[in-house]
Amino acid sequence: MASQLVHQPAKGLGLAFVGGFALSIDIPLIRLAGSDPYTVMLARGLGMAFVLWLYWRFFADRSDMPRDLFADRNFLTIGALSGLNSIFFALAVFNTSTANVVFILAFNAMLAALLSWPVTGEKPSKATWAAIVTTIVGVGIIVADGLGTGNLLGDLFALICAAMIALSLSLARRSGKDLSLAPGFGGLVTAAFALPMTLWTATMPTAPLWLLADVLILVPLAGITLWLAPRFIPAPQVALFYLLETVLAPLWVWMIFAELPSRNVYIGGSLVVAGIAGHGAWELVQLRRRRQQRKSQREQQAREQAAQELAAREQAQLQQLQQLQHQLQDRELV
Repeated sequence: MASQLVHQPAKGLGLAFVGGFALSIDIPLIRLAGSDPYTVMLARGLGMAFVLWLYWRFFADRSDMPRDLFADRNFLTIGALSGLNSIFFALAVFNTSTANVVFILAFNAMLAALLSWPVTGEKPSKATWAAIVTTIVGVGIIVADGLGTGNLLGDLFALICAAMIALSLSLARRSGKDLSLAPGFGGLVTAAFALPMTLWTATMPTAPLWLLADVLILVPLAGITLWLAPRFIPAPQVALFYLLETVLAPLWVWMIFAELPSRNVYIGGSLVVAGIAGHGAWELVQLRRRRQQRKSQREQQAREQAAQELAAREQAQLQQLQQLQHQLQDRELV
């Protein structure tokens, strides 16, 4: 299975970075919108579904995504997991501390690494494990002051959420398909869950334009790129980029709302960024090394082929000389 999977680190890391960066702006825009959680959940689900439907409607012919989406088992499975992931994330936020949620979700990369081998046949490298451990330590430092203040049920919801992210990324990687539209189906699942509560408790956003910008631009962009990235790089590497939100969101909040991040955010955030950037640099170095090896192999094969062709020509010339000698000898005898 692993030998059949595409491995294009530059493209995969670029997609994952764009997705993680877009995701990091999600929280500041939600705060600017000033809406209740269920309205946000409903808007995000419907917005994701609508934008990705437009993407499929006008760009499906330019890619190799499945034509009949609802007949594709991978699309339905990953879309449903994406929707359930959003639901369990909301339940976790309502039932435990934010620090606990963020820290537990940081384990999605480790869970993806544990699932990647049996699901896709790809064994995570030592560099990937080092990046995972580094980022978990960094997130732990960021949320250290708030850890342990939640409850077991909320922590369990957060763990289920992390496991669903890891499983979804691993399944997307195994499929080898363009499943960037799967979050659109997940948006419908999320919206179906949020609709009853929205009708019961909904309040109008104080700044609806910010909410529209979030659900029609940033969330779909993050969904497309993060779910397309596993096609090109292993699932644990994609999962690492989810942690950019943990690092960058406090910086955006500081810039917009003047809420100064704590010293732990700087220290832990530096570790997370170092882990992700270091791993990305290592992947690109390995890619360059593999390209050089393939180039050397091609050059060696070309040299060997040229030598074989030269030897064949020399052998042919030698045979011609021998034939001429035999002909001359025959004439002398005559």
